[in-house]
Amino acid sequence: MSKLTLERVLQYRNGDGEMTRYEIFKNDGDSADNIELITVYRETDISGHKLWVRTNDEVSLEHLAPQQNTGFPTMVMDSLKRGYGRQISFAIDECSKHWSKHYA
Repeated sequence: MSKLTLERVLQYRNGDGEMTRYEIFKNDGDSADNIELITVYRETDISGHKLWVRTNDEVSLEHLAPQQNTGFPTMVMDSLKRGYGRQISFAIDECSKHWSKHYA
């Protein structure tokens, strides 16, 4: 059984005041450099009450994982050059890109 831990919450507000929230999760016990999941919420007004509603948006992290079967020396050099791994900083960048593309 694995347990997810909330690592970071990001909130963005566009020019119209609409809010978007990103929750970044990692596997419990792993370092912050192993982000597992990002969920996206939008602030919605329902009967005069502001509520967070989860969207169906998917922020993919697959391209941040190391390439398989490239050989150890190649993998090490690539990781040094491009910062491979699901690190929190890269996950935050992906959230910013997603927000800019869909909600800004």
